[in-house]
Amino acid sequence: MIAVAAVVLALAVVGGLAGRKLFDDVDHVRAELESARSDLAAGQAALQADDDAALLASVGAAAAAADRAVSETGDPLWKFGESVPLLGENLHAVRVLAESAQTLTTEVAAPAASLVAEFDLVADPVTGAYDVSVIREARKLSATAQAVLDEVAANLHELDTEATADPVTDAVDEFSSLLDSARATLPSVQPGLAVASMMLGVDAPKTIDLAFMNSAEASGLGGGPSAQILVSADQGRISILQQPASTDFRNTVDLAIPVDESVRQLYDSILTDNINASTSRPDLPYSAGIIDAWWQRDMGAKLDGIVLADPMALAAILAVTGPVTLPDGTTLDATNAVPILLNEAYSRYPEPEAQDAFFKAAAASVFQRLLEGGFELRPMFDAIAGAVDGGHLMLWSADPAVQSALDGSRLQGTLPTGNAEATVLGVYFRDRSSSKGDFYLHTDATVTTNSCDPQAPTYTVDVSLRRDVPADAPEIAYSQLYDFWRTEVFVYGPVGGSAASTAVTAPALDTVVDPTVADLGRPVVKFTVDADNGQEAAVSATFVGVPGTYGPTELRTTPMINATTVTMVEADCG
Repeated sequence: MIAVAAVVLALAVVGGLAGRKLFDDVDHVRAELESARSDLAAGQAALQADDDAALLASVGAAAAAADRAVSETGDPLWKFGESVPLLGENLHAVRVLAESAQTLTTEVAAPAASLVAEFDLVADPVTGAYDVSVIREARKLSATAQAVLDEVAANLHELDTEATADPVTDAVDEFSSLLDSARATLPSVQPGLAVASMMLGVDAPKTIDLAFMNSAEASGLGGGPSAQILVSADQGRISILQQPASTDFRNTVDLAIPVDESVRQLYDSILTDNINASTSRPDLPYSAGIIDAWWQRDMGAKLDGIVLADPMALAAILAVTGPVTLPDGTTLDATNAVPILLNEAYSRYPEPEAQDAFFKAAAASVFQRLLEGGFELRPMFDAIAGAVDGGHLMLWSADPAVQSALDGSRLQGTLPTGNAEATVLGVYFRDRSSSKGDFYLHTDATVTTNSCDPQAPTYTVDVSLRRDVPADAPEIAYSQLYDFWRTEVFVYGPVGGSAASTAVTAPALDTVVDPTVADLGRPVVKFTVDADNGQEAAVSATFVGVPGTYGPTELRTTPMINATTVTMVEADCG
């Protein structure tokens, strides 16, 4: 990791001024730092392999090697060498690198490895409360690591690499680069700790809504919150307070909360007069405000946080916990959770009340299985991370500090507010048929980016959709309002851009293009598509950006049961 061979070169240049012992010391430091680097790499591999014993051994060996390297640089002859022109700055830089390695291994890597090896969330068999001390310890370590990384970075910045030999300069640059990477990675740990603190009520009691989305009726964020569990979290003790069905809320009675005209124009009055429409807009903080207003008005509860999850997220969780058995004898597992919850249940239970009871039992059973623990934490973290990346799991907190910690993460359920890091576009779907037909909906999107004129890049988004409903599908899969399916398609352009053109390339029964409006700082084109079974509809919208910096183009979509097929194309400027 540290190319101290440059010191040997410098010694040769000054004619062996420091003598043979200094040569030996330099060689020993080089070997110890290389050993520390190798041990840390082994520790990283052990972490990925979930081998706690190997992790602790590797990090311990790295810390010991760094200690020995620092010991070598404390020799009086070494300190004398640091005062010699040319040679001195090289020796000084190597010593600082050795001390930096020691600081990082002993104050960050070693305690982090110990915490990882000991980390577990197990409920007390008597009280049922989880031990939250591990969360507090992790937060303390995170803060310490941030301070140590900042201090080491400052020390490296003070080195005069203009006066060091190229290999030493390269070593300092490499170490600085690795340090910058670690400093950039550390903030990604903090959202998880903030969320864990909220979910367990580490610092204060929290009232949290676990809302399970019904993706069979698509909505911007995934589906309406058709099953909800209100839980209390206090010092690791979690208990269920309420579990209402969506029909327990006073739907059709508008919440009478302020709604911007552009938002009302896009999503109309159903946004605030039916709780299942509260997730229509692809912005969780906004939707959370609506859901919280429903709870306050109809259930008398003020929410501290909301977790949105869909059946695809539940399936990922069940892949780690193993199956659960519901009161009616149904076994839910990773392979059948989606088809049972989003399709088969409607055949088994034709009456809405029975459906609600089934979904409530399913949500409660999966939640209870999570509380029981007894599964490997690392696979669960991986499963949750995958669900977050796919938009299947999102979280909002009423605490500004927690919400701020989520900034920039997919967990927050928001679109970026700028284009510089990535030019994120959006395609979102909303069912208006009051059917569960989206179990059979297939969607495709192609984005063509034309950045030939960097001052006015264009983005063309082509979207197609088609339902293939079999003859033996549950009756609920068919539209309850029309003799066809109606789906709204919302296409969001780049931040600050404008809509240049729209087109309906395949209208199915009928496709209407609504006026373009601005929402979330972006132009939005809305299409309303009416289609029969098997008919394909296709629409297109082109946006033009304003002068500025544009990162790589990405597309976010409603997390559908049948994931939207996305194709990215770069226009040929030739």
